[in-house]
Amino acid sequence: MKFPSKLTAALFGLVLLNAASAEEAVKFNVPGVAAGPTAAAKPAAPKFTEAQIAEAYGWYMGGQMGLRQMEFTQAQVEAMARGMIGAAAGGQPSFDAKAIGPEVEAFLGKKNEAFMTKLRYQNMAASTAFFEQLKENKNVVSLPSGLRYEIVKPGTGAVPQPGQLLSMHYTGALVSGQIFDNTRERGQPAELVLQDGVVIPGMFEGLQKIGIGGTIKLYIPPSLAYGDQGSQVIPPGATLIFEIEVLSAKEGPKVPAPAAK
Repeated sequence: MKFPSKLTAALFGLVLLNAASAEEAVKFNVPGVAAGPTAAAKPAAPKFTEAQIAEAYGWYMGGQMGLRQMEFTQAQVEAMARGMIGAAAGGQPSFDAKAIGPEVEAFLGKKNEAFMTKLRYQNMAASTAFFEQLKENKNVVSLPSGLRYEIVKPGTGAVPQPGQLLSMHYTGALVSGQIFDNTRERGQPAELVLQDGVVIPGMFEGLQKIGIGGTIKLYIPPSLAYGDQGSQVIPPGATLIFEIEVLSAKEGPKVPAPAAK
């Protein structure tokens, strides 16, 4: 049975979002083939039954699909289980798969919309509390746009200018402390053109407040980041915290200005 491609994309997006918001991902590793021992070893007694392993896999799938976050009822989960049993048995559905596809997509869309709305309000509340607490930090400068920044280490070079290609190391985190990106973990600095529409507005404004060689901390509200919609691993309505070390700046490539909205 095949459903529309939009449905597949929606499910994939939910898996990414739930994986990103999980404190610790569950991983199932498939062991490789080890070299045989010189002497025959007595096989170890299995720790778990096949039924337990299959149940664990089902638990993992349910968690990654966001069934709890999207508030699936017990009856809805049981109906999903019946569909999986039928598919595993190779049977044909008792309904027209092509006809029901749009309704499945609409059903999941409503679930996802409710979940994203709830998540957005939670993040807005967390952002309000975070910025209220940030007022106690006398090293933080507030700008009219809503951006806040803190000079961690002053730069010795010139301030970056729009259009320049910057090389920098950075760590990006949510107000919860969860890190979503870290260039040092990737092993090399990031390069980006300092241009509005190429980088988020908060980063475009903030990077013009630190000299080359310096380190700055940017506290970017959602209105200057990814807004109410979020982006990939960024939840909707999320405030972002970047600690950025600007390594160098040089003339950048010509990047077309974003189209007027």
